[in-house]
Amino acid sequence: MTPGSLCLAIESATPVASVALLRGEQVLAEEQGPSGQHHSENLLPMVDRALTGSRLSLSDLDFFAISIGPGAFTSLRIGLATLKGLAFGRDQLVVPVSTLQALALSGKRAGRLKGSLPVVPMLDARRGEVYAAAYDMDQLAEAEAVERLPSSVYSAEDLMGALPNGGQLIGGGAEVVLSAGLSASDAPFLRETEGVTVPDAVSVGLLGQASMAAGQGVAVDSLVPRYVRRAEAEAQRISRPLE
Repeated sequence: MTPGSLCLAIESATPVASVALLRGEQVLAEEQGPSGQHHSENLLPMVDRALTGSRLSLSDLDFFAISIGPGAFTSLRIGLATLKGLAFGRDQLVVPVSTLQALALSGKRAGRLKGSLPVVPMLDARRGEVYAAAYDMDQLAEAEAVERLPSSVYSAEDLMGALPNGGQLIGGGAEVVLSAGLSASDAPFLRETEGVTVPDAVSVGLLGQASMAAGQGVAVDSLVPRYVRRAEAEAQRISRPLE
């Protein structure tokens, strides 16, 4: 891939689906659907508007990028099914992007993150738990960013134990954690009170560009959603706090 590679990015893991068309880091088009689980109705029209508005077609694309999870099970399946339909019979590769890393990068791009504490993107996993991970601020846009806290399912107590020095909470799951009684005396978490609650397709596309440049593109048929189910979460549970 060259720096000017043309990428169609899809984010469908959250209640607000979005689509973006990027040439390198240049955003050519961006579409965002309404809040709610209506991705099966909205994704294809958004893709069509992004392409036609840019006077491009699917055959012009160099590769695809998709938010692969964790997130809402049905929404992830709809996004992946849509992508496989678009890529059917074509030879373009696709880059699977962590939904949580895309959320963290969306927060950074929006100017919502400051300081040196780890960034902790999180989405509501229901039942008082969240999908979460942690990244260093300076690695958010990197293809191989190290997860300082593994992507998994956590309760507020889990996070307090795993992040004794705190972190910058961002995303719709922050309210779940903070409503569980977490106080400033427990850990110096910074709350993102306004702005970014879900990732956007532009961030998915930017991470896709970085990953494709690193040779991480795969055949679309090999993709499966990353649900991070409870059994997987338990297997990934860390044995010591993040230092």
